[in-house]
Amino acid sequence: MSEMKNERVGHPQWKKATLWASAVVLVLVLGMALLVIFTPKKDDNAPVAGSPVPSTEAASTPPAQDGCNVPVGDTSSTPKMPDDLRWEAKDGWTWPVSDTYGPTQREGEFGVCFARSPLGAALMAVTLNTASNTLDYKQALKLYLADSPGKNYALAQAEGENAQPISYSGFIVDSFTPDNAQVTLVFSTPDTSTRFTGLPLSFRWIDGDWKQVILDDGSMFRGQPIEPQRGEFVEWKSSP
Repeated sequence: MSEMKNERVGHPQWKKATLWASAVVLVLVLGMALLVIFTPKKDDNAPVAGSPVPSTEAASTPPAQDGCNVPVGDTSSTPKMPDDLRWEAKDGWTWPVSDTYGPTQREGEFGVCFARSPLGAALMAVTLNTASNTLDYKQALKLYLADSPGKNYALAQAEGENAQPISYSGFIVDSFTPDNAQVTLVFSTPDTSTRFTGLPLSFRWIDGDWKQVILDDGSMFRGQPIEPQRGEFVEWKSSP
C-alpha cells in the first residue's frame, strides 16, 4: 500500500494522512500507494528482509485459532498458495483473498479472521491497506491496528485523499511465531531497479486475529523499504 503530500508521504500509501511509506522523496520516486505517517525511526533490531528466517518447524505448533476457527495451514517461510486464492476488485484496486485463510468473515464491510500463519498475516496486510483506501480510513485503522500510542497518533493525523491503486506482488516472511509475525509486503513499481519495492511490517496475534503493530511515532513500518528481486519473495499465485 505510496503517500504523497499530506495525503501520502511515502510509498504505497493508504488513504488519508501518511502511514506506510517513509518520506516525500520516496513517494515521488516510487509513486505507489501505501499510507505513511512521517519518516520512520531507525530500528536496529528490525529483521532484514532476505535474512535467514527462524525455522518454524522447530517452533511449537500454533494452537488452534479461537473465535474465527480458521485453519492454520503452512507456517513455513515459503508457504504455498491455497487453491482458493482469488482476487477481489473495488475502485480500481485488486487484492488477493482466500475463503479458507482470510478474510473468512466480515465485520460490516471489513474483512476479518485470518489464519494464524505467515500467509494469514500477509493476507491481512493487503486487506488492511486496501480497506484503508476503498472504505472508511479511520475505521480501518481502528479495526486493524493494535492499540498503542502510535495508533492514537495515526488516528489523530488521519487526513488526505485516497491513494492511487498499487499492484500487490507478494511477500517475504522475515520471522514468525504463533504470536508475532514480521512480513515484508512487496509491490510492483516501474520506479526501482528491480521493479519491486517492499515494506517490512509487524503483526501481533490479539483476541483471535492479527493486528498490525506500528511505531509510537505513527510509522507503519520498521527500518527502510527494500528493492527485492523476483525469486526473493513469495509471489501470489496468479495475477488479477
